[in-house]
Amino acid sequence: MGITVKNTIKKFKSDISEHVTEKLSELDSKCYLQRKQSDYKFNIHQKENKKLNLPTSDGKHCMRAYVYGNLMFSESNIYLSNKCISNSEALEHDSYGAIYKKQYDKFIEKMQNMPSEYEKQNFREQNMITDEEDDMEGIKITDENVDEIVDSILDNVLPLSPEYIKIFSEI
Repeated sequence: MGITVKNTIKKFKSDISEHVTEKLSELDSKCYLQRKQSDYKFNIHQKENKKLNLPTSDGKHCMRAYVYGNLMFSESNIYLSNKCISNSEALEHDSYGAIYKKQYDKFIEKMQNMPSEYEKQNFREQNMITDEEDDMEGIKITDENVDEIVDSILDNVLPLSPEYIKIFSEI
């Protein structure tokens, strides 16, 4: 199984604002986080984790669940990753690329409007993380972008089935 966003933030002791913590914790209503190994990159899965007959990279179909995003944790920040970790169990949902691209475009626009190369480079270093091993990069989640990120992800998560809701409402 996975871990909640709230518990992941506690575990990594990220130095983020209360607003970012509260908003990211809203993902816990429909989602959980799961990581590939013992690293700091977490896929966002739907709680019910419905497996569907989805294609693999070679075009064959197999039972896989959608992943709705990926969060990268550092010592003091949380980042929205440019891609999810896809494998035989999980496939990145089609909506996620557009969510990341929108945040990336805003990031680039803000950086390009800075007056000097020094400020642009400093801004990039403070607000972006790169993991060359997995060919991933992430944009820092801040008070400015967290509402749009979380709302966009939650808007695309498949609804929980009535059966699933019933099971957990009886507990």
